[in-house]
Amino acid sequence: MGVDQRLPTATAPAGEPAQGMIACPSCSQLVPAGAPYCPYCCGEDGRRGALMRGAMLGWLFGFLTGGLASAAWSSYVGPEQTAWTPVLMTTFGCAAAGVIIGMIVSWRR
Repeated sequence: MGVDQRLPTATAPAGEPAQGMIACPSCSQLVPAGAPYCPYCCGEDGRRGALMRGAMLGWLFGFLTGGLASAAWSSYVGPEQTAWTPVLMTTFGCAAAGVIIGMIVSWRR
C-alpha cells in the first residue's frame, strides 16, 4: 500500500503532529485539523463513511424492530407454539432490510 501524498505528514521535532494536523481516532493518519471527515476512512468525498454509518444505524434499528416483532408474534401464538426458525428469520431479516434501507437513505443525502 502506498502512502497518499496529498496530505502532508510532517511532524514536529518532538515527534508530535505538525501545527494544523490531528490524528484520526480510527486510523491514526494525520489529517488537517479543520477537515469534516478523514479522507482515509471515509473516502475523498465522505460518501463511504456516510454509507457505513447508514448501514450501521439501519442494522441497529432493523434488529430492534425485528426483535420486537418476534416478541409480539411469540406472545400472540404462545411460547409453546414458537419455534426458533421464524423468530430468527424475522429478527435477522429485519436487520438485513435495515442495512439496505439505511444505505439507501444515506446515499440520497
